Amino acid sequence: MEKNIKIVDVTLREGEQTPGLFFSPEEKLQLAAQLYDAGIRHIETGVVGIESDECAYREMRSREIAGTAEISMTLLPCEPLFERALASYVTNLNLVIPVTDCLAATFGFTVDAFLEQRMHWIDQLCRSGKQLRVALADASRALLLDERQQLNRDPAHITGNIASLEKVITPFLERGVTGFILTDTAGLLLPEEVVLVMQRLAAGYPEVEWGGHFHNDFGLAAANTLAASRHGATLLQCSFNSLGERCGIASTAEIVAGLQYLYGRELGIDLGKIRRLAYAIEDITAIVVSERQPVVGRGLYWYETATPLLTLIGHRSSMFETIPAESAGSPREIVIGKHSSRRLFKLYQQERLVASDHDIEAYKNNACKLREENLPVLRSIIRCYHAAAKASHLMLPPPVPEP
Repeated sequence: MEKNIKIVDVTLREGEQTPGLFFSPEEKLQLAAQLYDAGIRHIETGVVGIESDECAYREMRSREIAGTAEISMTLLPCEPLFERALASYVTNLNLVIPVTDCLAATFGFTVDAFLEQRMHWIDQLCRSGKQLRVALADASRALLLDERQQLNRDPAHITGNIASLEKVITPFLERGVTGFILTDTAGLLLPEEVVLVMQRLAAGYPEVEWGGHFHNDFGLAAANTLAASRHGATLLQCSFNSLGERCGIASTAEIVAGLQYLYGRELGIDLGKIRRLAYAIEDITAIVVSERQPVVGRGLYWYETATPLLTLIGHRSSMFETIPAESAGSPREIVIGKHSSRRLFKLYQQERLVASDHDIEAYKNNACKLREENLPVLRSIIRCYHAAAKASHLMLPPPVPEP
């Protein structure tokens, strides 16, 4: 029997890793309500220790969504933040634990030192009734790097390095933690490596609720997340509009659509509302959604060329719409352009899309002229957008020499 998949949207926390981006508490409340309305039942709101995030969390917990949604916050491995979490209203915590010494050093400890000296923090949190999940931060480098700190993709090497993760997992399991997130912090893992690791971890620790958090540096975040879900992961972290560190992580829209239309998993999530939410986030962040963005792009259901249009007019849209426009909440549009043939034009006339006395060449000429007239305007808008986007940030030169 397949385990219950949980879509964990982390836009309100991971999204703020986008340089210069932040959501106000009011915006977080608005977006959380829209996530809930779309069917998302697991929402991460921010980071313990940031007052505005904690304020948004408290307000969410007092509202209707708290009854059936899991609202969580990220907890970083610092003693003042542990103490703050212990005294807080926050019940669901996603604890970041580095599994490489390189990342652990940024928090002032080594992996071994944390496990030897600081597990009493975990004891206190668990005894207090907090629900903990552990994000195994930098897990991909722990799995891939060899003793020379070089990437080694040999499956035998990766399998051997799983022991470094188990060394971290075991003391948390002994204290009652049963949720762990495999975190590809650097976006290095390949789908076949995710399969290898998740199969081993899920088989070795069947009592654990496994999750995945995959960065999208090589465009593999969705593939890695779906691969993880097929081999034991049920906590699938994702966010909207490529927001996050660098390229962001797996897209919420792509993961929901992939599970539903590629694997037949019914999640109770409304893709049309997910699409509208993408544009609500675009409006708040002023970061534009690409017309060609999978699942949510404005231009995905625009048609010009003959083959898809002929199938569409013949009421066989499923041939070119794996995700139907109706399910995505997007209108279909026909574009007149270079590829509009006489045969298509006759069909448009039969369907009364254009008048019977209109000439195709005149239509095509007008379409090309309209495009040519507007291209300079569009180019100017793009240049102005990029200039304004950079001008909206206060920037300093980097403190280290460029490589």
